[in-house]
Amino acid sequence: MEVTIIKNMIAFYRNKSIRYKMMLNYIVVILLTVVTLSMLNFNMVTRSLEEVTNNHTRQMVQQVQTNIEFYIMNMEKNIHIISEDTSLLKYINQEYESDENKQVLEQEILHTLDVYSQVELAISGMLFADAYGNYLSHNMEKIESTPLTMEFWYRQAVTNPDEVLLFSKPIRRNVRSVYDYYSADNVISIAKAVKDAQGTVKGVLMVDMKLTVIKDIIDSAVLGKSGFLYVADVHGDVVYAPINPIVYRIHPDLIRLNHQSSIHMIGNHSYQILKEFSKYTQWHVIGIFPTNETLSIIIEVIMYIILYGILILLFAILFSGFLTRSLTKPISKLRQLMARAEHGELEVRFDSKYQDEIGKLGNSFNHMIESMKNLINLVYVEQQKKREAELKAFQAQIKPHFLYNTLDTINWMASDYEADDISDMITSLTTLFRISLSKGKEMIPLREEIKHVESYLTIQMARYEDKFDYVLSADHKLRDCKVIKLILQPIVENAIYHGIKESEVKGNIWINVEQQGHILCLSVKDNGRGIDHETIKEMNLIFNGEKSKPSHYGIGMFNVNERLKLSFGHGYGIQIESIEGEGTTVYIRHPIIRD
Repeated sequence: MEVTIIKNMIAFYRNKSIRYKMMLNYIVVILLTVVTLSMLNFNMVTRSLEEVTNNHTRQMVQQVQTNIEFYIMNMEKNIHIISEDTSLLKYINQEYESDENKQVLEQEILHTLDVYSQVELAISGMLFADAYGNYLSHNMEKIESTPLTMEFWYRQAVTNPDEVLLFSKPIRRNVRSVYDYYSADNVISIAKAVKDAQGTVKGVLMVDMKLTVIKDIIDSAVLGKSGFLYVADVHGDVVYAPINPIVYRIHPDLIRLNHQSSIHMIGNHSYQILKEFSKYTQWHVIGIFPTNETLSIIIEVIMYIILYGILILLFAILFSGFLTRSLTKPISKLRQLMARAEHGELEVRFDSKYQDEIGKLGNSFNHMIESMKNLINLVYVEQQKKREAELKAFQAQIKPHFLYNTLDTINWMASDYEADDISDMITSLTTLFRISLSKGKEMIPLREEIKHVESYLTIQMARYEDKFDYVLSADHKLRDCKVIKLILQPIVENAIYHGIKESEVKGNIWINVEQQGHILCLSVKDNGRGIDHETIKEMNLIFNGEKSKPSHYGIGMFNVNERLKLSFGHGYGIQIESIEGEGTTVYIRHPIIRD
């Protein structure tokens, strides 16, 4: 079934015009090219888009991380400066003489804290707790009576006196700021141990920063239409995240993985997750965006590619139509000229402005038409000549016919008078005339042609007595072949009158008939005076049709040659060879024709 369909399609294609085939080929090639390029472009655009999206998200994540680190570093610088404040150092070293001096130092410390709070608007509260359970604070207060030295932040700061500690979840502590009165999730805390000149820890300085700073940094980063960023600590717990239910569906273990980029199913949707870990803050900055956003852009790109492909295809159809029309128009014109020539209009010519294959084909057509015209004219001329030759032969037969009847009467009279020699001569002459007539037939058996030339030789030998002898050799298998009549006698006549008659020695004539391939070769050779080289050359040119016959030449041999060529073509006819003083040989090429 499939093979039949394919064969039918091939047959349908083969029977269509060249223009249709060319258009179809152009469209198929261009369509395959467009589809291939579209697929390659789609793959490249998809990979490039995914790469650009990932790079953009990663850059956003890195920029947010850098901004957060910069802000925390700035707070650390401030806390370093405060920890080295002169009033604070005097206070922790108890360099005061009275309670009044102590109160003055406390007021100076509180003033310093207030100044920093006003300069850094992100600070929600500041507190200094000494090793004795006392504390000084700005916008912060103790909740319970439990000593602050028991707080986790205090203990960690004392344990790590050379580090600045960052606490992302300052919950369950014994202090609170006015800003985070209702929730400790609204602040992040920085704590640093305060040491005296000998390096002994005398207390801990803690600063609460508003979480709005992180929020502003996060919110300033735009991640697509529905993507977002959030911050998590080293354990995967959220430090800050925008209001989004997706955040709390991400398991902390996922954040702790080492992969910087991964795709995960959350609910029924796929999300791209990119994260950067800060060794400085020990926080993760995570970027999340749904993969269908990239997919929607890819679909949009696909639509553009399809539209582009359709436009290219339409252009290809128009272009191929124009191109095939320009290519096939001269072919159609040539086809029309051929049809006109087929109906006999041989004056048509293809006029081409091009030198390409079509132009060459048109020139070949013109040459062919010209050759056909010349051949038709040549055939017409040859037919005219043939009719003229036949007319001459018919006219020549009238006289022999009358003579044949007269000689037949004389022969009977010679027999009555017992004149045998005269009777033999008349019989030969009668045979000569009878075969010449041949009932009007142009073709006779070879044996009749041989008998005709023998009769002619008998008459001539009686006339010239011992002037010459002849030898005739012919294969008996060839005697039934048909030949044009009267082709040997004119040649033999020339041999006698122009060769042997003028010679002083006894002449000999050799007549030979043999087969050479598909050619019947007849030859007449004499040992007469021969013909000079220039005359032989001229005669052969005349026989080959390369030169016209001068008037001083006889018509016998030339008539035989013309009859052969008119009947069988230029491959047949007469050729002559001669050596002056030695003799002449005439060759007749005749096709083998059997009944």
